[in-house]
Amino acid sequence: MLLKITHKTDLTYNDLISESVMELRMSPRQENDQHRLSFALSVGPATAVASYFDWLGNTVHALTINAHHDAVRVIATSVVETDRPVPLVGQKSDLWPVPLQQIDYAMYDYLQLAGPVVDCAPLRELAASVNPRDGEPLGAVAARLLTLVGTRFNYQKGVTTAASPITEILQHGRGVCQDFSHLMIGLARVLHIPARYVSGFIHRDGERYRGYAQTHAWCELYFPSTGWIGFDPTNGCLVGSNFIKIGHGRDFRDVSPNKGVFRGTADEKIEVTVEMEELPCIPPSLVGERFQTIDLVTARHRPDTEHVEAAVTQQQEQQQQELRQQQEQQQQQ
Repeated sequence: MLLKITHKTDLTYNDLISESVMELRMSPRQENDQHRLSFALSVGPATAVASYFDWLGNTVHALTINAHHDAVRVIATSVVETDRPVPLVGQKSDLWPVPLQQIDYAMYDYLQLAGPVVDCAPLRELAASVNPRDGEPLGAVAARLLTLVGTRFNYQKGVTTAASPITEILQHGRGVCQDFSHLMIGLARVLHIPARYVSGFIHRDGERYRGYAQTHAWCELYFPSTGWIGFDPTNGCLVGSNFIKIGHGRDFRDVSPNKGVFRGTADEKIEVTVEMEELPCIPPSLVGERFQTIDLVTARHRPDTEHVEAAVTQQQEQQQQELRQQQEQQQQQ
């Protein structure tokens, strides 16, 4: 499947701020079943952008905006080709329990109950209801986990936040894709199945999916014979070619699309939109990676804040005058 993704983020502030420092994880991963053909990042106000890989191999773009501003806009545009057939987990040879002594030490992080994946009695009680049996196919256990989360809990926005631990969805029985993914990860880890969090996008592909018009989240479970296999508990399905993977980590904190701080006392508001379209062929003029600036009009350019610039100019002139007076006094002495 050949897809174009346009991911727009608008941050607005009710007063001027003097600095924004941001980390962005918006570039699709390069993997065996997913190839990033093009990526363009546009940022306003204009600033320099640096890119690097984090410790998990996710692409990070870092930037700092120092000029006074009351808005930041980020547009990430990608063209990605996927070849990810839905796996037949029922035919895998892996059995439960997973032989942890044969697993690489790097899996240790994906077995821990930490951060939003909180270890608690309701989680362990829910995991016990899966009732896995020694020697049972791992695919069957994973399928029951997927069904359990999808049928026991309801998808509803506004009940939880980005910082919510799984205790909230366990208490309210409602949440969004982030909560569903964290919960299935917690259940898998209680059953000693390595599990990790995935951030990305999902294309409708003719069907209606929850989370298709926004950033999406799912999880991956580790099958020793195959590797990582994606499960989407929000939509009760396995991950196929209509899923675009941006990054993976222990939980949401490792792969947040936008992470940062700003200097100022203003209130921040964020608005995110995602547009996806399936392309009939590869566009002829693709670039591997490109950075662009956006001519974003911020408050410091508007007539109603000319007094701010005037005050700054007046203060600078006063400081220069005081400095000249000090120099003249020193010369007279």
